[in-house]
Amino acid sequence: MTKQHSEKRTEAAVGLLLKTFEQNVADTDTILNEFETTHDDYECDQSIWYDALVTGHYAMKEAIDKINNRLNRKNK
Repeated sequence: MTKQHSEKRTEAAVGLLLKTFEQNVADTDTILNEFETTHDDYECDQSIWYDALVTGHYAMKEAIDKINNRLNRKNK
């Protein structure tokens, strides 16, 4: 394994990670919207599953932003 091969694999892995996070954010956004449509605010506040999904959803969005910021900083 060469340094160049390792760097290309790392670049591909970051691309795949971003793609996966972006798809998961889109999927969780759909599910959260469905839940919010079928439940009132009190029910949303009481659901541990909804709360957990919201937490994960925003953590993935934050991770996407951090990765993109890091890549943009390095590419300038």
